Amino acid sequence: MALSGTAKFGIRITINNTKALDLDTAKDYLDLDLGASFTNGEGANNANVLFHDTRTLADGADDTLDLHTGTDDAGNIVDAFGDAVTIDKLKALYIKNSSTDANLLIGGAAATQLGLFNDVSDIAKLPPGGEFLFIAPDATGIDISTNECLKIAHDGTGESALTYDIVVLGVDAA
Repeated sequence: MALSGTAKFGIRITINNTKALDLDTAKDYLDLDLGASFTNGEGANNANVLFHDTRTLADGADDTLDLHTGTDDAGNIVDAFGDAVTIDKLKALYIKNSSTDANLLIGGAAATQLGLFNDVSDIAKLPPGGEFLFIAPDATGIDISTNECLKIAHDGTGESALTYDIVVLGVDAA
């Protein structure tokens, strides 16, 4: 399904830091709007596939999402319109751990590990309430046509069920 709209992945950093001095207050203000905007297509700053979902993992359980073939442990990965998702190039990935006391593990698929991670031992540990954002807006993105599996796991601590949000933006070059 073609992305017929636009997308923006980014973060906003606003920091107002002050320090009281004898006769004045020193100020350090930082205001950054970072990220990338995407329109429909297959080149730089383009994408044509969107997948997003809120998913739940039991204590110690995991999801393995094959983003290229559009399957996961439970069957097909579909977009909001019910169309199968197939991605050749990863352009953006966002994951939020909604748990209040369990870690979410990203990476570590046994076979065809997503090109964002090099091997089965590359695992990002996302703490409770943590967020992960990756953006590759150039024309090539991250090729996931052969290394396409993204494993996401509940680390087995804390609550018995962990909920996470995932948003994947990519290109289907077919």
